[in-house]
Amino acid sequence: MATFATGLATSNAGFTGPGGGVVYIREAVYTLTAALAAADIVQMLPVAAGERVVGLDLIVEDLDTGGSPSIVLDVGDSDDADRYIDGSTKAQAGGVSHYGEGVASDAAAIAINKLYTAADTINVTVATAPHTGATTGTIRLRAFLVRG
Repeated sequence: MATFATGLATSNAGFTGPGGGVVYIREAVYTLTAALAAADIVQMLPVAAGERVVGLDLIVEDLDTGGSPSIVLDVGDSDDADRYIDGSTKAQAGGVSHYGEGVASDAAAIAINKLYTAADTINVTVATAPHTGATTGTIRLRAFLVRG
């Protein structure tokens, strides 16, 4: 298990929106330099106290080049690794997963509506290792946020 981070996550320089129900977007891209492994965490986006994620897109290239791709990704935060997307298989061939995908229980649906009371990061976690991990490719995370 390793932890990686985008420049946006490490700089904590995300734009904080104006409030009043105005939705704003924060986006980051992580470019692979080595194959991902099980339990790897990629810290993608900073989230400030007072913000709430109201939408999210995980856009990935083919990150598993094996004949039987097996990579599975989750998107969440430091408290809940799969808060926003649970069990995305899109990195097996490339594609897009959306906010709420794989969230199947009432408790998970409630947890997705988290108002952050302290700064955190939105992370992509490798829930299942790739069969043959790609050593190049990108993970893009686009979050739609509001204050309050």
